[in-house]
Amino acid sequence: MTAMTNAYNRVSDDAVREATGKGWNEWFALLDESGAESMSHKAIAAMLATPDYLGPDGRWWAQTITVAYEHARGRREVGQTAGAGYEIGVQKTLPVTAARLWQLLVSAEGMRIWLGEVEEAFPLQPGLTYETRDGVSGEVRTVSPGEKLPLTWKPVYLKSPSTLQIYLEAKGDRTALRFHQEKLVDSEERALMKNHWRKVLEALSTSV
Repeated sequence: MTAMTNAYNRVSDDAVREATGKGWNEWFALLDESGAESMSHKAIAAMLATPDYLGPDGRWWAQTITVAYEHARGRREVGQTAGAGYEIGVQKTLPVTAARLWQLLVSAEGMRIWLGEVEEAFPLQPGLTYETRDGVSGEVRTVSPGEKLPLTWKPVYLKSPSTLQIYLEAKGDRTALRFHQEKLVDSEERALMKNHWRKVLEALSTSV
């Protein structure tokens, strides 16, 4: 598997072939022949979702193949998406239940690790706007206790607000915790944030 394939969620050539009937290079050659190099992301994905290619039931693969093609042809950097700017995702499985992990995340101790400097915990409610002592600001979108928490999150060192989504996936007495961040403006911010959230996960793992 090439480094290029690693850029989109490690989908192997065998996996794409099994699901779609073609490997990566076959798809790229077919898209070249179809004039995709001069087409927009939306147009390529729409073309792939027609009966001549994957059909309407293949929309997920249409998007996946389109992004892969854009990476392969140098039209898109690793971590860059069509609608969400640059994005990153980091995950770690912690030896604690989802309920206990959620309690930590919404506590003052937990907020100081992942959100920003707060004097005390505050109730996370949809539509709530916040600003921490160290200048992190944003708005809570929705709250699903023990499962997910989407919000906007902008520390002073980011150029514009980003979208942060926190996911908890219960695995018995363990929980997979994932931070997914979108709307970063460039690859430099992406690298900075990937390192940041890895450190956050490590800090949370020592606090559970």
